[in-house]
Parts: sequence; C-alpha cells; structure tokens
Amino acid sequence: MANHSERPTLDLAAGRAVLSEDLPRALEYLGVSSEVELGWRKTDNRTLIVPIRGQVNGDVEEYTLRLQFLTGRDWPPSAQFVNPTTLQYSFPDDVPHLPVLQSPEVHVHPQYQSGSETLQLICCSGTFEYYSVLHGGDNSILWQSKDTFLTTIVAIERAMNSFHTGRQPRHGG
Repeated sequence: MANHSERPTLDLAAGRAVLSEDLPRALEYLGVSSEVELGWRKTDNRTLIVPIRGQVNGDVEEYTLRLQFLTGRDWPPSAQFVNPTTLQYSFPDDVPHLPVLQSPEVHVHPQYQSGSETLQLICCSGTFEYYSVLHGGDNSILWQSKDTFLTTIVAIERAMNSFHTGRQPRHGG
C-alpha cells in the first residue's frame, strides 16, 4: 500500500505485469471486449492512452491521458495529460492540452516544482506523481493494493464532470 512518506520505487517488469493483468479485468468490468471500443490504446506493454472529455458551456473538449505502469500494485500508474499527436508533454508548448481542473480530489498543475524537479502534476492520490513528490495528506485517500488504473481514470473523470472549467491557457516560454 502507498504511503505519504515514501517515494515509489520503479519496477518496470511489475508495471508490465499490472497492466497485463488489469486491462482484461477492466474491459470485462466495463462490458467490452477490447480497449478499442473505449477509445483506449496501448502504445507499448506499460502505456495506456485514454481519451478524457470535459464540457464547458455545452462544448465538449477532448483531452488525452497517458497512463504509464512503472511499479507494482502498491503504487498507482503515472498519469499525465499529453499532446494527442506526440503523446508527450513538454512545457510550455503542450500546456493547452491540459484541462483547468480544481476539485477536492484532483488538481492539474502544468508546472509543479518539487525540489529540483519540475513536472506536470495531476494532484490526485490515484497517480504515481502524487507520491513521487511526497505530497502528504489524509491516510484515508491512500492508494490501496486492491486499486487498479480504473480508480485513477474514474477519479479524473469524476472531477472532469463537475469541476472542469476549460483548457489551461498558453504560458509564455
């Protein structure tokens, strides 16, 4: 189980196993036979691309969420909103590919400073980055070993449904 005072340790083989085991279970739970039916796609054996939608004034905005499975079950997947063409995130160019999202459960920071590192942070206990920056918080929200990447997607989608207010503005470079 994750905790607030320890950084996750990379274990790429375990990450591959988690995606390999959990993807078929998630598809069965969602009642589909393949990730394509959901618009998801695997780009390699540790990466899942997931479309995320939000509405602003009746207009649908589309975002691309990249989940990377970097550890075993004790930690959540890495999660970043990325450029839908490159599937990468580069500050400041790709900032408009991020939603403005500030809910009690999820915040999106285009450029979060953690020690000497600067990163995009989807501040949610369902993301690897939340723990890698030693975020801290209430123990009741900690990632549990029984959680799966659906926990991450559902938390972000729930926030998008109620707290999404548009795209991040372009930052000066």
